[in-house]
Amino acid sequence: MYDVAALGELLIDFIQNGSSPVGNPVYEANPGGAPCNVLAMLARLGYQTAFIGKVGEDSFGRMLGKTIQEMGISPKGLVYDRNVNTTLAFVHTLADGDRDFSFYRDPGADKMLTAQEVSKELIGQCRIFHFGSLSLTDEPAESATKSALALAKEAGKLISFDPNYREPLWKKEEQAKAAVWYGIGQCDILKIADNEIKWLTGLKSYDEGVQAIQQRSGARLILVTLGSQGSIAYYGDKKVFGKPFLSDQTIDTTGAGDTFCAGVLHYVLEHGLDQLQEKELEEMLVFANAAASIVTTRKGAIRSMPGREEIEKLIAGSRNQTFSVALSSVDKVKEFVNDMRMIDGDVLLLAGKYVIDAKSIMGIFSLDLSHPLQLQIEEWKEEYDPIIKKYSNS
Repeated sequence: MYDVAALGELLIDFIQNGSSPVGNPVYEANPGGAPCNVLAMLARLGYQTAFIGKVGEDSFGRMLGKTIQEMGISPKGLVYDRNVNTTLAFVHTLADGDRDFSFYRDPGADKMLTAQEVSKELIGQCRIFHFGSLSLTDEPAESATKSALALAKEAGKLISFDPNYREPLWKKEEQAKAAVWYGIGQCDILKIADNEIKWLTGLKSYDEGVQAIQQRSGARLILVTLGSQGSIAYYGDKKVFGKPFLSDQTIDTTGAGDTFCAGVLHYVLEHGLDQLQEKELEEMLVFANAAASIVTTRKGAIRSMPGREEIEKLIAGSRNQTFSVALSSVDKVKEFVNDMRMIDGDVLLLAGKYVIDAKSIMGIFSLDLSHPLQLQIEEWKEEYDPIIKKYSNS
């Protein structure tokens, strides 16, 4: 059995890695392709994954086949084409960290997958079937994708869809929108970027855009990624915001959205898709955002995915916030203790070698209050900020 099977593109992302001695850009060949990026992240988390797609019978194709096996992704659904070369993408990183893509895909092996080559066995054995829109740009891959979806829906699998819109790969914008709406109409889980919502619906408000999508889709969970601004989950009548994990070490955003998507699927695999509460949606977004943040600090995607321990360490660090506070009077201490009792989890005061429960008035009075103290909140929430500012020494 497989937890997730994904169909789509597996290609080489050429990412600039410095310049030659004479000033020419030097590009590094990184294994990539959105569906396999998702699978690579899930495999790092210990899930059984399988890929369905096509590469060329060339050096790049063989490299990709070897790579996914090394990453723990089953290659049973990978087909090699002797007549068409592996698809290539050159990724140009812009000054603001965004990317520009140049594709060499006319023809490209990924879009030559046929319906007859789709592994029915892998689809029948998976829990979630994941796909994107790039396999819908051309025949025969479009028919192969729709055939695979029909098999997955007939077998009662959860369907996950990420449009991953790349303008240069579509002949007409109308064709692209029709394909994305088709995918949206098929899925249970939709991950879509903020700019894709605006492009698809023509609406600037995410809430209005999601409402327009919900009118044409049975998707039960919709995730909107906002880049450096975080993410939003829409589930039933619930809307939950996930704060970003910003890093001054970000060098390449390639694969960040796919990593986020994998983080969401990880949560669904563990908790299901029924009766999710706001706290659970928040946990989902925290994990997915943290994973995506880590991958932006590395070149490439498939080989750069973080493990569970690394993600949880980043999350734990973000929740453990420390502030300098001044408690200059008895009344101030009493008010402070009452406020601290409103905060969930452990709240500590640090003074040299002493660590005191900030919810204990007697413990606080045992400290020297003539100097600022360090307040440590282990389960930080943005809603605590106004409380802390009342006592801040900064």
